[in-house]
Amino acid sequence: MRLVRYLPERFQQLAHEILKFGLVGLLNTLINLAVFNALLIGIDNVGRVKANFVATAVATVFAYLMSRYWTFRHRPSDHSTSREFMLFVVFNVIGLGIESALIGGTVYILGLSSILAVNVAKVLGLGLGTIFRFWAYRTFVFRPATTPDIAESEALAAAVATTGTLGVEATLEEIEAAYSDGHLSDEQFAELTGASAER
Repeated sequence: MRLVRYLPERFQQLAHEILKFGLVGLLNTLINLAVFNALLIGIDNVGRVKANFVATAVATVFAYLMSRYWTFRHRPSDHSTSREFMLFVVFNVIGLGIESALIGGTVYILGLSSILAVNVAKVLGLGLGTIFRFWAYRTFVFRPATTPDIAESEALAAAVATTGTLGVEATLEEIEAAYSDGHLSDEQFAELTGASAER
């Protein structure tokens, strides 16, 4: 992670997220593959796609907890935890669809159902699904809370309406802008410009 500090500042946060996401993804992949293969080996004639669904469900819970409380913990969400988890699940289902399509294509189209063949298909599917998930998590699930943009003149008007003045911290430019927009009376303008000149 020390190499990240040599990147331009705007890419440092993204690099940290990618590294953490990669580590969580690696652990998640090991959990996913362990559950998948335990089902294939431990249960006679288990469906390959069904085993993939179960393995992915177990891995999804682990991935959400690690993503929320480690990878993206610096991005407080602007929606509830339950909604965040539901979005997380939706994008994992899409990622699961990508994986399952590759496994299903290997088994039902190519006719390859050996453990090696389905594991190769699963690893490829995990790779494509991971790229999709990272993009979806950053864009929709763990996006930072946003505050509505307020035009400068609206902010000045709100300050004047609330306090009757801009306050002693206002700059001369803010005072002049508020006066020219009609948000300050002549008396308020004189009082604030006098206070500003004294500072």
